[in-house]
Amino acid sequence: MGRVFADLRPETSVIAAAAAARRAGVKVGILSNSVGLAPWNLYDGYELEKLYDAVVLSEVHGTRKPEPEMYRLVLDALDLKAEDCVFVEDTEQYLPPAAELGFATVHAVDPARTVTALESLLGVPLSGKDPDRVIA
Repeated sequence: MGRVFADLRPETSVIAAAAAARRAGVKVGILSNSVGLAPWNLYDGYELEKLYDAVVLSEVHGTRKPEPEMYRLVLDALDLKAEDCVFVEDTEQYLPPAAELGFATVHAVDPARTVTALESLLGVPLSGKDPDRVIA
């Protein structure tokens, strides 16, 4: 598995946006259909539990998106209602089940458009292009 995913890299602008959202007081979670955790763990080295308010991996919970239970698990972990959340997903088929539960949804097909959509939905600057920020 390590060789299959060797070139996979997280999108830095989206990770930076998630960090900016957390600094602004927005709870941020990871909800992932994992490819297994052993003998190779895709998530190793990213400090997910430190950087996010909730981490829900299918391998750990025995359910996968698009099952509604998977979305409920992250809501429980964040202690939020779906109506108070935005679900960002690159796999389009996982968006309708989230929307049916009450999430606002963003189809992540382009990092810049994803961050712009999140800024609009959350009402928080996430891209580092804060017009109120003064750099000396």
